[in-house]
Amino acid sequence: MSRKEIMIVFVVLSFAYIYPLVHADYAYVDDNWRALHQAQEAWKNQGRILLEVLHRVLTFTGGTTNIFPLPLLISVFALALAMTRLTLWYFTRPCILSCLVVLPILCNPFFLGNLTYQFDGPGMVLAVVAIIYAITCTIEHVVYRGFASALLIAISLSLYQPTLSLFVGLSIVEFVCGVKNRISTVKALSLATQRFVQLTVGSLIYALTAYQLTVDGRGNLSVFDARWLEVAGQKLIFAMEQVGLLVNPGAIYFTVLLLVVATFAFVLFMKNIVDMPGGVLSRVIVLAVYLLGFPILLLSIPGVMLFLVEPNLDARNYIGFSAVLILVLYLNYEVLGRAWLAARWVLVVPVLFMFAFCYAYGQVIIAKKELEMAMAQYIAKDIVSEKQLGLVPVFYFVGPQTGGNWLPRGHDAMTYMPALRYILSNANVLLHPHFFPRLGINNVVGGKRDVFNKLVALNGVGSPVVDSKFYSIYVTSEGGYIVMKEIRDSENYNDIP
Repeated sequence: MSRKEIMIVFVVLSFAYIYPLVHADYAYVDDNWRALHQAQEAWKNQGRILLEVLHRVLTFTGGTTNIFPLPLLISVFALALAMTRLTLWYFTRPCILSCLVVLPILCNPFFLGNLTYQFDGPGMVLAVVAIIYAITCTIEHVVYRGFASALLIAISLSLYQPTLSLFVGLSIVEFVCGVKNRISTVKALSLATQRFVQLTVGSLIYALTAYQLTVDGRGNLSVFDARWLEVAGQKLIFAMEQVGLLVNPGAIYFTVLLLVVATFAFVLFMKNIVDMPGGVLSRVIVLAVYLLGFPILLLSIPGVMLFLVEPNLDARNYIGFSAVLILVLYLNYEVLGRAWLAARWVLVVPVLFMFAFCYAYGQVIIAKKELEMAMAQYIAKDIVSEKQLGLVPVFYFVGPQTGGNWLPRGHDAMTYMPALRYILSNANVLLHPHFFPRLGINNVVGGKRDVFNKLVALNGVGSPVVDSKFYSIYVTSEGGYIVMKEIRDSENYNDIP
């Protein structure tokens, strides 16, 4: 296939993949308050200054004007071009099945947690694009090439820091490709060294530039003591558990097949080290790096999150899982092609699974959007219809302590595909106070349950003006309180006696 044909394949598949997210048009977590221009300098304070610049350029404004899905379409098109470049980097004579090997860059199920963000998502996609260009940089002079790649890494970090793990993962895939192709040991080790230097210099550039603007403690490094090892281990185990959720009963058979073939190919290609031009010592070092690649690749799934104090481990942090999927598909592609070229069509199955997962997720977020709209409408109707509530200057919204992802319509999908609930994120509460302006209610702000409980203890709260199934509305001297109740109902419709 020519470069143009490969690009067309990626553009078509990429836009087909993101269709459910565009169709859902769902305001995901932070999108709710960013749409109300409450972002202020949040991105800059997190060391992601280029994301702020990106939105100002695309919107021609100084704020966070919502122009979804335009930024997503632009960034995904750029990613399609980058995946074209990566395909030609891995394969000298690519075919349509070669494209499927690289497609997990976009179709990583955990990456849906990034793509769902209407404001942050496009910047995260462009951060991945920068990493791919850092890997595939073709400048001949080694110093200039190294600096260009390091600069691209710094740009990527200024958009979204966890992409660092993707660079590590793709570097390992590149090393395995080199062993498979029997390049010289000197070249293989030189390339690995260059990647390490590029990673170090790129991180240093970021640390001396965009990171200096950081005031949010979420990105701070952990203290490296005995406690850190325990916490990092817990994060790694948690990440592996979430990966395990992807393997539902319907996917277990082809998953086992892919892993068995990939393991066989990994061992088979390891034998190539003996035939690689170079001395005995250099071959031993190549073997050590080759074997270390597997555990490093697993560590790259949680990636930088292992070294940060951030306790929130959402799916969006697992960008490094894309490299794991690419390596598994690459090993299958190579060894199946040696046995029988037609056997490579097996790769269609995992790609079809990724698309099915994405479309199921699209239906889940539509269900979530509908439930949020219903809840908000219930509350809005009470506020505008009750005379006493119409006089309240401000309402404090107190969300439920549990049940953030209680979703009856999405129950079946999340039962058969349990990873969907994780990707939906526990940070995604039942309803955000920032939802109400779209219903014409402009005086609902976030409240705290402990403040409300103190008022109750001081007898500052009387009987509720409204007491419904899902919430109660109180009027106090400080204003109104919309207090969501804990949902005890079963999520499963079929549990009804």
